[in-house]
Amino acid sequence: MADRRETFDRLLAVWNGEVDLNELDSMVSPTYRGHLGSSERDVTQLKQDIAAYRKRVPGVRFRVEHQLGEGAYLASRLSAEADGPTTGTLMSISGMNISRWEDGLLAEEWAVWETFVAGI
Repeated sequence: MADRRETFDRLLAVWNGEVDLNELDSMVSPTYRGHLGSSERDVTQLKQDIAAYRKRVPGVRFRVEHQLGEGAYLASRLSAEADGPTTGTLMSISGMNISRWEDGLLAEEWAVWETFVAGI
């Protein structure tokens, strides 16, 4: 499970802008499927979503609060913080991610998140 946790931390570093977006190719399966409520995404859309999120919410910081793993699955409770662009006030949200791993790569995930208030 340590490898999955390390790779998950690297994935968060991509979301945080600390690691280049192209590094995802070494962490995510080419057959990746992401499930976000009623929508789905592939690895190309994942890259586009990360780039758009980093542009929309510059300085956002994701971090793992708790993780549990069993078999090929890793469940993560996450938080994110960002400064409100109009107020400068630190804002926080939380979410859950369940990820499935194949051969050390993220193959599938289910994510549910709160949203930042209007203005972010």
